[in-house]
Amino acid sequence: MTAARYLRLYRVFARNNLVRELEFRGNFWAKLFTNVGWLVSYLLYIEILFANTDSLGGWNKGEVFLLFGTFVFARAWMDILFTQNMGKIPELVRMGTMDFVLTKPVPSQFYVSARYLSLDELGSLLGAGGIIAYALSLLQRVPTAGQALLWLLLVVCGVAILYALQLLLMTLSFWLVRIDNLSALTDTVVFVGRYPPDIFPRVLSFGLTFVLPLAFIAAVPTKALLGTLGPGMVAAALAIAGAFLLAAALFWRYAARSYTSASS
Repeated sequence: MTAARYLRLYRVFARNNLVRELEFRGNFWAKLFTNVGWLVSYLLYIEILFANTDSLGGWNKGEVFLLFGTFVFARAWMDILFTQNMGKIPELVRMGTMDFVLTKPVPSQFYVSARYLSLDELGSLLGAGGIIAYALSLLQRVPTAGQALLWLLLVVCGVAILYALQLLLMTLSFWLVRIDNLSALTDTVVFVGRYPPDIFPRVLSFGLTFVLPLAFIAAVPTKALLGTLGPGMVAAALAIAGAFLLAAALFWRYAARSYTSASS
């Protein structure tokens, strides 16, 4: 498939999802306000935390708010673009619908990754922008254009890592009947990325950076906005994101070749 065909197909998916959301407007607004409420509750938690301390692992209040805003921004894009799609993979395998996916004239990984959009997560995206603006005002800092672009690049790397981790996990459904509990556990682990990695013991901090690279979701991009990120970490982010995406794609292809249909 050419890039133009991918874009045309993605526009069709996006239009269908928009029509679906307009049919269930009550659900859309309920989910949107729920996401905003969750953000407010965690912001209050940070406020309470810093009412009793001046720093957390060497991060001050403004920096922690910036970290959290970056995490919410990356996670919102993951939820808008991929999370619903990833959650449907086990059902496709269990119900035998994967048979039709694999026979479509579209790469199966693209189809299962891009079929649905969760537009009700836009509230989280807007909330993240507000948190980041508030954090920068606390820090009295205006990032340069270069720092903002680097932050955006690293956020893209973080979303790519999140997507690859989720796809690697959901691909196991080709062999396992139910992985719902494992998926919920993964979500819990991913939320570690909203905390400064420096609060953890050195070995665990290293693991969260280079083994299970959750630090690249928010902490590393945040340091780009703060102007404290070394060039080596930028290269590491690109390399780790590329490696995880490649591993996820290869594992998906292996699983698709091994699939024998639910009816066989």
